[in-house]
Amino acid sequence: GVYKSGNLTLKSNVTFYLAGGAVIVGTGKGEDYVIDFRKDSRNADGTYFIRTAVDSSNITIRGRGTIDGKGIAMRERKMPAPNKNEGFLNNLLVPIATTNFTFDGLILRDGGFWSFMVVRSDNVTIKNLKGFQDLYKIENDVIDINESQNVLVKHAIAISDDDTYSTKTWLQTGMSKGWPGALEHLENVVFDDAFAWTRCAAFKIGMGVAQPQIGVTIRNSYVYQSARALLIDHGYQYNTLPEEGYAQNITFENIDIERVGINQFGNYWLGVSTSTSGDVNNVVLKNINVRELGSEQSRISGNVSDLKVTVNSNVNGINFANSKPLFSDNFEDGDTAGWTSVTGGWTVPTDGTNKVLSSGSQTTTSLITANAGGSWTDYAYEARVKMGITDANAGIVFRVQDANNYYMYRINSSNQKLELYKSVNGQLTSVANTPFTAQEKQFYTVKAVIKGNKIFCYVDGELKMEWTNPVTELTTGGIGFRTTSAGVHFDDVTVTPILLFSDNFEDGNTTGWASASGSWSVTTDGTKVLTQNNSATALITAGDAWTDYTYEAKVKMPIANANAGIIFRVQNENNYYMYRINVSNQKLELYKSVNGQLTLVSSTSFTTQANQWYTIKASVQGTAIKGYVNGALKTEWTNPVTELTAGKIGFRTTSAGVSFDDALVLAPPA
Repeated sequence: GVYKSGNLTLKSNVTFYLAGGAVIVGTGKGEDYVIDFRKDSRNADGTYFIRTAVDSSNITIRGRGTIDGKGIAMRERKMPAPNKNEGFLNNLLVPIATTNFTFDGLILRDGGFWSFMVVRSDNVTIKNLKGFQDLYKIENDVIDINESQNVLVKHAIAISDDDTYSTKTWLQTGMSKGWPGALEHLENVVFDDAFAWTRCAAFKIGMGVAQPQIGVTIRNSYVYQSARALLIDHGYQYNTLPEEGYAQNITFENIDIERVGINQFGNYWLGVSTSTSGDVNNVVLKNINVRELGSEQSRISGNVSDLKVTVNSNVNGINFANSKPLFSDNFEDGDTAGWTSVTGGWTVPTDGTNKVLSSGSQTTTSLITANAGGSWTDYAYEARVKMGITDANAGIVFRVQDANNYYMYRINSSNQKLELYKSVNGQLTSVANTPFTAQEKQFYTVKAVIKGNKIFCYVDGELKMEWTNPVTELTTGGIGFRTTSAGVHFDDVTVTPILLFSDNFEDGNTTGWASASGSWSVTTDGTKVLTQNNSATALITAGDAWTDYTYEAKVKMPIANANAGIIFRVQNENNYYMYRINVSNQKLELYKSVNGQLTLVSSTSFTTQANQWYTIKASVQGTAIKGYVNGALKTEWTNPVTELTAGKIGFRTTSAGVSFDDALVLAPPA
């Protein structure tokens, strides 16, 4: 049957059973319900249709019936006096300040606002959820986990215009103002076997990380449609709490992303950002199948660190902050192509179901390298290692110039230590070590991050030691493996550039940028962008005195007689390189400015349109410069004079209304 209902409050030790075919339905009239919150962004009050009692426990809701909130009718209908000009909002199901809550099997339909909202609760299990919301009404999330701990969402279907699955930790303001108890962090939340169909974000940490969010896992799931598939959105507003929250230990694993074709608040498959002061760290993406990337580059911005992308045979379409690995190998091709065996008998056997690189049977020094003597400077290098016996060692080598000059970071199980060495002219010197309990026949992920003279050493994502070389040596080079043990296995090699700088202007300001001329402001063009408003030379800069790097950004010109340029190795407003699109003569132009003298050094024809975004990129290494548009190499030039050897980045234009976005600087040059 169909049962019309007002508010329901479930108390401790209650099982609420709704059989298949049974429907609990709302009245569609806000005046029939208590007011539980105020949502300022919707200019409306709202209710918790079905909720738990505060400080309750051991509540179960199960069955195959339906809860229908009549939420759209309630939201669009104007309330009678004294609120006659407002609609009314309906949260369908709200476990709030409860423990040991179980949901199994029901359909939640037409909430009109957020459908299933878990608030300040712990030990919550949600299984077999079917959540169906309107596809054209914003702010109608299917399920939001708020300031809760130990939550499992398993085997769920969620369809909505707004976010389908989200975790949040807010300030106690707005709609959370009346939540019982004190602010809480969020921890140990798992979404497993979940289907998402949305016009916004499919799986989102945030928006809002006012308190910490720790240990959120999304796995074995499917995104049928979204504007942004996987998102960590740290900043909701400037945090007034004494200490900023953070997001850490976030895992996206075994996820198939089919469509990223809708532009609603952005259009990209991956976004990781923080617009406030808190950190985002230890984010793992593993076995992600990206069938459609979206029209915009994936984004990283703010205090973001330790982002690990596992690129293997189950991953395609990785377009991580528009950077590709400098080098990667999972050895599934069964050979050592791209590697040079210096000593030892290296082979590629099978370990379980995967191909791996093995040191073979040799028990003296075995060394194999890739890109030895190359020009890589600052980068992150990681790989998995496994030792077959307890008395063994396994090392990654980096900034390898030749067989006698390199750094090495290794696990030494014979003395149960992590050890960092440098080898200069064949002299191997221990420079740092720390105790570490290593097990035989177990894979460990070891990583070294090298930036200038500083080296940071990790195992399984945890920083174990860091060291700064007091001598400037071993400044560039390739990577490799080294061991003095037989049967050591290596796998899943990834070398990635280091992110030096990024800004997508979503914070709404130009913090970190210095305007030398022109009128610069942050405006809205779908997303936030940087716009220049004067019809004269305008120049703005950011960053540091970097040497070799890749710098890219998006540019858009509003009229046919306009130009937009990125500038790099900027020493001051009179000394820099510039690479620009010039619509007026349909050219790509590379300039150098030395002591205020602007000289065209290279140009090439390029058909360009007004009011269209282009991604332009310059890669500078030594005196060699390469220029790209939308990923295609268009310009190459080598300066015969050693000048402009280091500097900041920026934008330059002589046209009004030109917009810039998604500035990104990576080292070494890609």
